[in-house]
Amino acid sequence: MSVIHVRDQGEGTRHRQVELKLRHPGCWTLEVTDEYEKTHIIEKSLYPTDETVKGDFILVSEGDRDIESFVEAIDAHRVVESTAILKDGGNRARVVVTYDRSSSIVPEIVNSEFMPIEPVHITGGFEYWTVLVRSDRLESVFTELEEEYDVKLEAIHEVDPNDNVEFADTSDRIYDSLSVRQTECLFEAHEAGYYNWPRDVAANDIAADLGISGPTYLEHLRKGEQKVLDAFLTKLAGRNY
Repeated sequence: MSVIHVRDQGEGTRHRQVELKLRHPGCWTLEVTDEYEKTHIIEKSLYPTDETVKGDFILVSEGDRDIESFVEAIDAHRVVESTAILKDGGNRARVVVTYDRSSSIVPEIVNSEFMPIEPVHITGGFEYWTVLVRSDRLESVFTELEEEYDVKLEAIHEVDPNDNVEFADTSDRIYDSLSVRQTECLFEAHEAGYYNWPRDVAANDIAADLGISGPTYLEHLRKGEQKVLDAFLTKLAGRNY
């Protein structure tokens, strides 16, 4: 059994942002990603009824399995009632899956006082959750979950009540960290094909369009790139891609 020690300073109700890695029996997302290497499922939103759950998912396949056959494997799972591809982008797709509610752990997570604050990521037969929970309830809630499922506490983060970024997803955190000029320079570079290989345009040409010098443009661009890369690479490393 895991032992969690949390100490709060000051008055008022405190919360922690917690990262969990877990698996539970009968889940189609875990079994399919476990069977097919280099596949990922990201839960965008779920809509449960008394008997089923209808979910909006992003699928990613980076291995030998193409998206169409990946969806076929999902559709063939014993708890899945139906699948529908909304968008197919080669190795990525947005899919609606309707499946048996009893196979989902979501209702139990929500009822346990863990509040999901980021999309759940599934890969390699494990689910990766980022949740919010009251500090004084963290140990007891985690212990109850640990008694029922294979679950590991990956990280605990302080939640600063003065920092709204903790409650945003990764893209929101990046956007909040960028200055107006950095955001403008990044978007202009992307739109102009600066990140294509080979590049479609030189940095000096973009700078001229923006009415600033080349060195000034590159300074804004490099600082923005550093923030974007740092945020995403940190996130990817934590998700065990």
